[in-house]
Amino acid sequence: MKILKLLSLFSGIGAFEKALENIGEPFEVVRYCEIDKYASKAYSLIHNLDENMNLKDVTTIDSSELPNDIDIITYGFPC
Repeated sequence: MKILKLLSLFSGIGAFEKALENIGEPFEVVRYCEIDKYASKAYSLIHNLDENMNLKDVTTIDSSELPNDIDIITYGFPC
């Protein structure tokens, strides 16, 4: 089974990621983007990721620095 490469924007605590886990869809988070430092810390702990994977402010993302093999982009609108 293919492992989806996921980019998570406005990540919060990763509800979309939990949904993928709940339906048994294998995925790998390639980067995530969360501006709130507390939400970023929670996200990294919940999903067992290094917090350095956080792109932080979505307005500063340089798309040329993103991996080329992203399969799915999830996003939750900012609160």
